[in-house]
Amino acid sequence: MARPQLKLGLVGLGTWAGKGHLPVYLGSRLKPFVQVSALCSRSLDKARQWCAEYGIQNAYADYSEMLRKERLDVVAVCTPDSLHTDYVLMALDAGAHVIVEKPLATSTDKCSRIWEKAQKTGRKVITLYHKRADPLWIEARQIARPGAYGPLQMGWAEISNPVTVPTGSYFTSDMTALTDANWFLGTHFYDLLRYITGLNPSSVYARKYYGKLRDLGYNVPDAIKADMIFENNASLSFLLAWNLPQNVPALTKQRMTLHFQEGELELDGMRRGMSNFGPQGYFYANPYFLQETPAGLSGYGASFLEDSLIYLYDPEHSPKAALPSLEDAWWATAMAEAVQESARSEATATISRPPSSIRP
Repeated sequence: MARPQLKLGLVGLGTWAGKGHLPVYLGSRLKPFVQVSALCSRSLDKARQWCAEYGIQNAYADYSEMLRKERLDVVAVCTPDSLHTDYVLMALDAGAHVIVEKPLATSTDKCSRIWEKAQKTGRKVITLYHKRADPLWIEARQIARPGAYGPLQMGWAEISNPVTVPTGSYFTSDMTALTDANWFLGTHFYDLLRYITGLNPSSVYARKYYGKLRDLGYNVPDAIKADMIFENNASLSFLLAWNLPQNVPALTKQRMTLHFQEGELELDGMRRGMSNFGPQGYFYANPYFLQETPAGLSGYGASFLEDSLIYLYDPEHSPKAALPSLEDAWWATAMAEAVQESARSEATATISRPPSSIRP
């Protein structure tokens, strides 16, 4: 006899909830595994509107009420970065598993609180670092992890957005009041570097650069440069920016160069072999991320969400890409926290290791 579907509730009705989460949850691949039971937003009118649009039964403005009434198996947390912790903890207390947008939390203390609560309740928490499922980074991992090119020596990693991302033309939340390029972009690549190489960082020296965004009335840095040392003494520079021109031909500019003792990898995550020249202008398309199909969304952005939920339904399920553990999520936050501290103090910051209780 088939197991009942997981009852899922989603909190945070922003751009990515509408473009990614809900179309995937309601697609044919997840139909045997997941039933979307409720949506929660600060605006009850918005929650009701989305429920009507997507055919979901229950709308809430009160998150506690949703947890109490719905008896959910899984909660998807899609709120802004700085608000994740309380929503995750409350979901765990209610007996639900959690899938949460990256980063898990904006301090290692908060990560530790989440880990302790997950241990106490016996529930799982998956942080949605979906770039792990991109074939580009999977191939890089398959080369780097076995040591085919010898140890990593140095490199750089760049991830940037046009100014339209932080200033509200793309996302619906007030991005600049709640996060910056370090947390919003950097944590993606902090997780990826560990995922690809298996190396943990030890220290970082970071600087923040202000200008354009302040001129536009937003008190966040345009760009951040973080020079990180890893446990094998490899050095890698992270270049993070939120001030690319509005007409840049991609929503995300992302690339890495990893130099090893016996070779090098140049990884371009922006030019994916397809350029569009159309009435809306010129842009690089990424057909591998999300694609609309008769069965719903496909692509690595969709498959990562699907694998996360199917794993919660059936722990014997083998995802296409390794899902991040709570230790992985802790490390990404620790790296961002140290970048923040180094930039504040204008001195090298030590990247703290997770407590032994978090490490498997």
